[in-house]
Amino acid sequence: MIDEQVQNDSRKEQVPPPDAWQERSACYGLDPEVFFPTSEEEAGLALSYCAACPVRETCLEWAIQNGERYGVWGGTTEQERRRLMRRVA
Repeated sequence: MIDEQVQNDSRKEQVPPPDAWQERSACYGLDPEVFFPTSEEEAGLALSYCAACPVRETCLEWAIQNGERYGVWGGTTEQERRRLMRRVA
């Protein structure tokens, strides 16, 4: 499913910036440090919030379209987003 999102990304319009949807996110109001772990192994808490998030797909699309290199976005870690981008490149 995530691969399909990345592949279809180039055909979609720009995703609105986070200020348009972040108030509906599961992470809204949480400490941002949770979403910028120092290692992949420490990303579990952030990923658990993402798993229940109603704007997860929008968040991931925004991160990919904007080349977000750091942190957990849309239920993916930095490494996972890099892998996704390499697969569709």
